[in-house]
Amino acid sequence: MKYFETSFYKKSITAGEEREQTGEFKSIDREKFVQLRPSKFMVEDLNTIFANYQPDILAVSANSLEYNLFCDLIENITFEGKKPFTLVGGVHATISPEEVIENKFVDAICIGQGEEAWQDFLIKFKNKLDFTDLKNFWVKKDGNVKKNSLRLLLGEDKLWETELDESFFDDRHYLKPFDGNIYKRGSIELSRGCPYNCSYCVNTTFKSINKGLGKPIYFRPYLNVKKRLLNLVENGFEMLQFQDECFLSVSYDYLQEFCSWYGKEIKLPLLLQTRPESINEEKIKLLSEMNVPVQITCGVESGNERILWDICNRKMTLEQIKNAYEIINRYGFRSNAYTMIGFPTETRENVFETINLIREIKPTLSVMSVFYPFKGVPLRQFCLDKGYINGDEKAKTFTDKSILKNQPMSPDEIQNLRRTYGLYTKLPKKYFPEIELCETDYENNKKLFEDLVSLSWNI
Repeated sequence: MKYFETSFYKKSITAGEEREQTGEFKSIDREKFVQLRPSKFMVEDLNTIFANYQPDILAVSANSLEYNLFCDLIENITFEGKKPFTLVGGVHATISPEEVIENKFVDAICIGQGEEAWQDFLIKFKNKLDFTDLKNFWVKKDGNVKKNSLRLLLGEDKLWETELDESFFDDRHYLKPFDGNIYKRGSIELSRGCPYNCSYCVNTTFKSINKGLGKPIYFRPYLNVKKRLLNLVENGFEMLQFQDECFLSVSYDYLQEFCSWYGKEIKLPLLLQTRPESINEEKIKLLSEMNVPVQITCGVESGNERILWDICNRKMTLEQIKNAYEIINRYGFRSNAYTMIGFPTETRENVFETINLIREIKPTLSVMSVFYPFKGVPLRQFCLDKGYINGDEKAKTFTDKSILKNQPMSPDEIQNLRRTYGLYTKLPKKYFPEIELCETDYENNKKLFEDLVSLSWNI
């Protein structure tokens, strides 16, 4: 088996690098730690692998942004001999199956959970057995597409049964920036799924697709969690990131047992994200008693309750957000607050409500993304119905210009506010006139902008 990862190529500026320029993240020279090849070699290197390895199967896992890259790459691949059977799975194939299966290079797609379906496919493919009836698979055959139904979701006893083999990936895959340094960072889940139904999030669509096939959220067996963590320690990881959508949705008893053991046996710094509503004194106290560095991240999204409730379908109040960060700050945890800009109908005044909320709750850092109506998220249909998008726009990163039309703010104003967000949230208000100058006329005030970013880290 051969593995090809596109992140080891130097492309245009990444969202993370842009956040370093805007002062949301501390800057770091990645080239000292991870050597990247110029992007022009990506197709050449992939062609070399195909020529030398001659794979029978090309398996691709992709979200919407990655699927666009796959389409660009596959168009430029030269197959010497027979083209490999091409299977696409992951987020984009799940939420936009018709689009993916229509791709002339794609032979089949896997929708939803792939753990069991992938194994079944490999066994049948290897033994030259018919796999066109596999559940979760859509397969092209004789000019038609066989669209199979979805299988039941795996239960907790099976979902994490197979341990991830860390040696399969290039060592560079694990080197991640954090607070101006690079760490070997491992990933783990305590749970999978999300108990909430945000209108801009694909998890809401996943729950709709899987309705009747299992539970909306699964919690990992405690013994399996311990096994995974010990494996990560054994493999030399320096920091751990929990991938849970809402880490503190676990029960108090589960969290108590986990924290007691983790603080004694693992002791590595950890990153987690959770909802403000899930934060209470009792659970934060358990985290504190581990005596290990923890960063707690919450999705704040907006400082305006109309945006939160009517647009985002986030049924939480500003008081809940303030209370959550008061507890986090009182226990001395490092924190992050995710926010977004460019929601449908959002005004400049709404954006400054968000900025003022962040100034009040005082997270260690806060990053702002630009709303994009990805395929599969409920808010996309709202944008289509209102004529805010055409529906054929190409997916963009979270720091690119907004694609929404007929909004209170122009795409340029949204981009300029996002660029100066870190300054507005961190610097004293006496600097606001200078920040606004950078916001409205960035091209002629780049040096001032750089000076203000530097000041924001030293004030």
